[in-house]
Amino acid sequence: MSVKHFLVAICLVAVGACVLTAPAAVAQTPAAESTPPAPAVKTFKLLHESPNAARNLGVDDAEAQKWVPGIRKGTLELSMSLGFMGLSNTLLQHEQMIYKYTTEATYWGDVVIKGQSAFNPVMRLGYNVEPWLTVEGFGGMSISKYAATVESRHWRKNEAGAERQDNPALGQYDAEARSLITLQTGVDVVIYPLNFKGDGTGRLHPYVTAQAGRIWYDMNSDFTNGSAGSNDLALGGGLRLLTEKHVSLRIEAAYHLNTIEFTPAQYFMETNEGTTLVPLMEYPNIEGGGFDEHPVTSFEAQDLNYLAWSIGFQGTF
Repeated sequence: MSVKHFLVAICLVAVGACVLTAPAAVAQTPAAESTPPAPAVKTFKLLHESPNAARNLGVDDAEAQKWVPGIRKGTLELSMSLGFMGLSNTLLQHEQMIYKYTTEATYWGDVVIKGQSAFNPVMRLGYNVEPWLTVEGFGGMSISKYAATVESRHWRKNEAGAERQDNPALGQYDAEARSLITLQTGVDVVIYPLNFKGDGTGRLHPYVTAQAGRIWYDMNSDFTNGSAGSNDLALGGGLRLLTEKHVSLRIEAAYHLNTIEFTPAQYFMETNEGTTLVPLMEYPNIEGGGFDEHPVTSFEAQDLNYLAWSIGFQGTF
């Protein structure tokens, strides 16, 4: 074989080797491409850009948010209290007034009506003008009973010319003992003397209060024509304990001054299914054993001065 032919043979062998190895290289390309990328390297920012950045890093900031108890200017307050009004006073009295009527006879005497201690829930909405000054609007009601007594009793038969008889027995239901309801509304001023020179901080806050408003008394009585209203003034004091950020405990006592005058009913009672109307009459005694007879036109005004106390919870917003 000549040298020329030998070189040609070597070239053909080299070309064939390249053709045989090419598919293997192509097959290895997808495997190289499917290899997952290396995970990204995390970085951490160690410098704080704002005071709140510590929260993003989980740093405990309880000290920064610690509650300092106190009465703050510009806050609203809502309270609910439960207590009692000492209504054990004379509500109405009238001498020689009818207290019982039957088809056979009429009975009269000196009637005195007195109240009892009354359950008294009250709602208040207030605004703290200053740490030492709060202005509140309030509304409340009371529920209790009253009882009547009848002294110096007399009676007569329902006949023309019948004479007065003295000292009839008082029956079990002859003297009224029924319900008494009151409604109250008004405004009050609360002053915290210990906060005059401070910022109102602290848990215990004694205070004084002055109230002005209106009260209505409604007796379920045959002697009166509906409810009667009166201006109501009160002075008092109390103690407030701030138990947590939005809740306070409040204890208060106040002395109330008001005067009540009921309007007499036109008719004392109705009988025979409303066909017979019995007027509200009085029978003043006449010397010698007789009596006079005429309608009751007015009752005397009664001073109702009483102590009210309460305990309740107060929310601050």
